[in-house]
Amino acid sequence: GFKHRRRAIRIILSLPPNKQVCTMAQQIEASAKPSIFARASTFALSKVKVGTPLYSLAYGAAAGVILSGLVYAGRSLSVFCFDHEYYKLQSRKRFYEKQLLFTREQEETAQAHQLASLSSEYDPVATRLPFKPLDAKYRF
Repeated sequence: GFKHRRRAIRIILSLPPNKQVCTMAQQIEASAKPSIFARASTFALSKVKVGTPLYSLAYGAAAGVILSGLVYAGRSLSVFCFDHEYYKLQSRKRFYEKQLLFTREQEETAQAHQLASLSSEYDPVATRLPFKPLDAKYRF
């Protein structure tokens, strides 16, 4: 406790100066236990040495991560710098749209011609009842 520390400090201070530093350093080292993380990492690193299967697995995993990162970067660079497929598709879409508009105009023209030919054959007199006058709704 607190009294024990005070007593230890009095004893240390009663020693000569060079002994004081050594004793204090020893006490600090003795009181500072390594943390559980430090002990666990020391244990893990002692098991992973060059030539062990665990080392080989870790090395292979790290190499795989680096290699896949390089492949990803290469593909991204390829798409950003050398991929012209987008422009081809856009051009094809524009051409298709123009073709579609042209076809629609052709269909409209054909329908208009068909309607004109039908109206040239239209005979409103044929729609009236025999011996009756022509109804106004059948006139142009």
